[in-house]
Amino acid sequence: MSAGFLIDTSYLITLADKQRANHDAALRYWRYVTEEGIPILLPTIVVSEFCVRQPIPPDILRSCVVLPFNWDDAQKAAELQRPAFDREGQPRSALKDDIKIIAQAVVKDAAWIITDDTRLFYRFAESLRTDGTAAFRPIKLEDGFDRAFFDSAGQRDFHNTLEDLPEGDLP
Repeated sequence: MSAGFLIDTSYLITLADKQRANHDAALRYWRYVTEEGIPILLPTIVVSEFCVRQPIPPDILRSCVVLPFNWDDAQKAAELQRPAFDREGQPRSALKDDIKIIAQAVVKDAAWIITDDTRLFYRFAESLRTDGTAAFRPIKLEDGFDRAFFDSAGQRDFHNTLEDLPEGDLP
């Protein structure tokens, strides 16, 4: 069994801010993983980025397994860095914390990694999954909540399927 559901900084910001466009999806994922008892992995890198603006609410912190950035994480981040900068064409500063967070997901064998950053974080995480470097499934909040991410067969929830139908197309 995988270690759990790793959250990135943009996800945590979206979860904490009711005004953000994808707050409802972030909240639905939070409720689902807590109700299902799936461990929520909170990297200390995310803590350092999030706490620049505000402290992490105690209710959120109590629900998480805090992941310190350790030797194995640092080694994996170094391994991922060179091809990442070459592939993404981004300056080092734009990717360095994202790579550390993603490296922890790889080292800790996270099943999922969730983000609200589709421009860079999601693209990089998905490219690692696609090329076989990572086993996790990246989730982007802009797609909304989908229980199918948690089902090994990708089975969608009937309720979610109904929500996706155009109005008037209900059976």
